[in-house]
Amino acid sequence: MMDSNIIPDKKLCNAVISGWARSGSDDAILHAEEVCNRMDALGIGPDGVCFNSLINVYAKSNHPEKSVRSLQVLERMEKRRVAPTSVTYTLLFEACQDDDEFLMNVFESCIENGLLDEKLQDSFMDYGPACIKERLGGSIPYTWSENANRGPGGMSRNQIKMNMKRGSTGKDVSSFGWAR
Repeated sequence: MMDSNIIPDKKLCNAVISGWARSGSDDAILHAEEVCNRMDALGIGPDGVCFNSLINVYAKSNHPEKSVRSLQVLERMEKRRVAPTSVTYTLLFEACQDDDEFLMNVFESCIENGLLDEKLQDSFMDYGPACIKERLGGSIPYTWSENANRGPGGMSRNQIKMNMKRGSTGKDVSSFGWAR
């Protein structure tokens, strides 16, 4: 990136990190982390998409410490006040699914943030440790999923539509770029 005449921005950096996630390269983690470090050096703070892409690099890797490292990315997000999404926790699940202890940490953080969506519930029920399956076996408290499926602006497509029906947002759904 630095050798060309292209001026890097978040969109470009996120695309590069996503490319490394799909590359299958043994060096993908090194290169993806380098892009994040360069973003910092250039004053282009990594955003949620960038951090999710970085977690995805770990999830797709064979790195022996991918569970630890992916949870460290979540900590970096929290320090920078970048809000995780259900996508973040889906990627963390993939990165930590071989380690019950780390998977339990992912689950606890997910429900604490109210981001347990249906996909995550199914994943935890199908592949999670018994202690998580027991907790999911009964009725699930609303607070565990109150923020699930939120988009980058904070509300899901369905939440925006429901607010439009109630007339509470004062904005047309098409202004969010999600109208069909």
